[in-house]
Amino acid sequence: MTRARAAAALAAILTAMLLQGAVIGPWAAPVPVSLPAVLVAAVALVDGPGTGMAFGFVTGLLSDLGSTHPAGVLALCWLGVGLVCGLLADRCSVRRDAATAAIVCAVATLAAAVLLAVLHADGASVTDGVVYALPAGVADSLLALAVVPVTRRFLHSDHLRAPRAPTSELSMAGHRG
Repeated sequence: MTRARAAAALAAILTAMLLQGAVIGPWAAPVPVSLPAVLVAAVALVDGPGTGMAFGFVTGLLSDLGSTHPAGVLALCWLGVGLVCGLLADRCSVRRDAATAAIVCAVATLAAAVLLAVLHADGASVTDGVVYALPAGVADSLLALAVVPVTRRFLHSDHLRAPRAPTSELSMAGHRG
């Protein structure tokens, strides 16, 4: 990981969390729409399951630590979002990737609601998770239509492109047979 990618990841996480708290959360209440979860899905759709899991865990943990519910719930759920989206990435169709992100984020919202209800977190119930899963999925799909192409463009830029392992002629000679 380069310094530029680490700085961009931290800036993206903090920006998504600020926008979630200041704009999206109040606008969509009581539907649990989640810009940070959609961002995790978008990063995983571009960079794969390994990066998606790491990015999802860090984003979820920072969100957990900034909230009143038990720490680890969003970290676990968004780690799963990163894994599943990384494995299901199409990388050719923005619409298909946006639909994947929306469905996976809606399932993660339901999973988080169930986990919070099991942990007896304040005000969490499985019923609310089930009732709001579809509206959250629709809103997440609208967010994903905007976030996925922007994330692709940023992660494919020259400064943020994933580093490639160097190849030498010696290693190439062994593959020629």
